[in-house]
Amino acid sequence: MQPDGAILELCQVVTDIDRALEHWTRVIGAGPFFVFDVPVLPGQLYRGQPTEVSMRVAFGFSGGLLIELLQQTNDRPSVFGEMLDAHGEGYHHVMLRIAYDQGVERLSGHGYEIAFSGQMPSGERFCLFDTRSGNGGYVELMEISPAMEDSLRRMHAAHLDWDGVTAPVRSMADLR
Repeated sequence: MQPDGAILELCQVVTDIDRALEHWTRVIGAGPFFVFDVPVLPGQLYRGQPTEVSMRVAFGFSGGLLIELLQQTNDRPSVFGEMLDAHGEGYHHVMLRIAYDQGVERLSGHGYEIAFSGQMPSGERFCLFDTRSGNGGYVELMEISPAMEDSLRRMHAAHLDWDGVTAPVRSMADLR
């Protein structure tokens, strides 16, 4: 798994998560992927205005890099719709493995602005900075709690133990 200060995650925004999972597991060899529906999270802001984005996401490792596949499941304004409308499916963001406030200070200090933010049900803050002028996508920051760190370790362990064939797509409940 990626060390502190590195890119922890690469996110692809997709319109058909099942098709994307087939590609990432069978063609790329990443996985297994853990899939779940994300309800509207508390306090979501899109470019400073309240929004209510729901999504289906899948997380799986390729080596030490976490791959996220994200399909928005409603039509509310979002950074995900922005990217799909402008470029179609593909690269959306990377997530830095950095302390949240330190990351906010770094990215803000370089003139980037938060385009989307909210809070996980367990209280962790997250945001996506619009860094498209610098890297063609967004940069995500998230407070990684001990429970989230444990989930990441379990997903990575599943990746290391995976035979590349058996159960390439799993429920997040299977992680527990």
